[in-house]
Order: sequence, then C-alpha cells, then structure tokens
Amino acid sequence: MRVSRKTSSFIMEIFMKFLAIVLTIIFAIARIMGLIGWSWWLVFSPALIYCAVWLLVLLIAIIIALVMD
Repeated sequence: MRVSRKTSSFIMEIFMKFLAIVLTIIFAIARIMGLIGWSWWLVFSPALIYCAVWLLVLLIAIIIALVMD
C-alpha cells in the first residue's frame, strides 16, 4: 500500500505535535519533582520550538503569497 505525500505529511505533523507535548509533560513533571534544575524556558522548549516552527512556516507562506500576487 502506497501512502500519499499529503497523508505522510499529516502523519509527521501529528507525530511532531505528540512528541512536543510528551516531552513538555515529562520535563514539567521532572522539574516539579525536583529531578532537574532547568529553567522553565528549557522545560517548555519542546512546545515553544514546535510553535516557532509553525509560525515560521506560516510567515514563509504569507511572504510567498504576497510575492506571487
């Protein structure tokens, strides 16, 4: 069975979102329990990086749309 490019991209998006959420939860629990002494910026960095990547993609898409218009 062949997976289309659109489906593959969707699966990758779901995986990246899941990974960011899971890592953020693990880091937050470890921080609250005192297992790590990281700042909260580092604890929330997986979620922040995920959001930053999507904002960058959105910005690039807007710029391309404006240039093509």
